[in-house]
Amino acid sequence: MTYIAIADDHEIIRQGLTMIIEAQEQMEVAVQASSYAELAGCLEKASVDLLILDLNLGDLNGLASIENVVKQYPSLPVLVLSAYPEEMYALRAFKSGASGYLNKAVVSSELIDAVKTVIHGKKYISTALEDTLAYGTKLDKEEASLTDLLSKREFEVLTMIAEGKTSKDISEILKLSPKTVSTYRGRIMEKLNLDSASRLFQFAYERLCTRL
Repeated sequence: MTYIAIADDHEIIRQGLTMIIEAQEQMEVAVQASSYAELAGCLEKASVDLLILDLNLGDLNGLASIENVVKQYPSLPVLVLSAYPEEMYALRAFKSGASGYLNKAVVSSELIDAVKTVIHGKKYISTALEDTLAYGTKLDKEEASLTDLLSKREFEVLTMIAEGKTSKDISEILKLSPKTVSTYRGRIMEKLNLDSASRLFQFAYERLCTRL
């Protein structure tokens, strides 16, 4: 029997997940918690094989909840099930110690696939997320270095984008024509597999201006 813990601040989500999970053979939900404090207390008393964790628990939100669980229970796999977009939060969740990440819009069959994958000691990454990860990041490999992937000038442009500078600003600072700056931006987006200016800025800011 596989025993599972669910931590989510919405009862209807916990109950729905329990129904889906317990419809499977050899799976049982042993713990339901609505807050991190409640989860911590339950994990001290109950032995579980997997934790399904929401990133918004009210008393301890975000990546800290993953980090705390992984630190205290390093052998307990954590499958994040969150309303937060995968492309914005999944990679950070993995870096914090999660074994899998799913958006709450997922269908029940994929949830079960993820549970089975994580229980067997593997990382679970959805097809949708794998298609959008920057420059083909793989969970079983180190991320490619930006300084290796981009030319020196492209990296300079990306850094300035991260700082919020406009193409005009970059053109003036680097003494390049606006057309040349636009060309660099296009090359960067192509190399990083990004399809819009907003995603380019988001990637640049998260990668160069914030650190986990």
